[in-house]
Amino acid sequence: MRALIEYYDKLSESYDELYGEEQSVKYLKSLAFIEGERVLDVGCGTGLGLPYLGGRYVLCLDISLGMLKRAMARGGDLADFLVADAYRPPLRAKAFDAALAITVFEDLADAGRLLEYADVAVAESLGRWAVLRRG
Repeated sequence: MRALIEYYDKLSESYDELYGEEQSVKYLKSLAFIEGERVLDVGCGTGLGLPYLGGRYVLCLDISLGMLKRAMARGGDLADFLVADAYRPPLRAKAFDAALAITVFEDLADAGRLLEYADVAVAESLGRWAVLRRG
């Protein structure tokens, strides 16, 4: 786990330059599936999704403090931020209307775990999308 955190902390320095445009397009696509006012952005990275999620309460969660620092610099007044593991977030059940996981879970089936925290889970991995609903 430590190696993964260190990898993303280092990547945070060049992430936007390398992946910014691609990730922004994914956030734009995800908006079609976002419902409600409380959004959990799992693996938020540098906060590229924040401008698209305006007007909602957003909790940005990432395992990398380096990524979160960049997200806070981008939109510290637009969201709350939490360093946590996407597989074990310390969150209250059913606290969110929607959860996003853009380029987080290699296996999209893992996105189902987000339904513990949100009514709708929207996930993308390697160009594949999953939209899951509770109940």
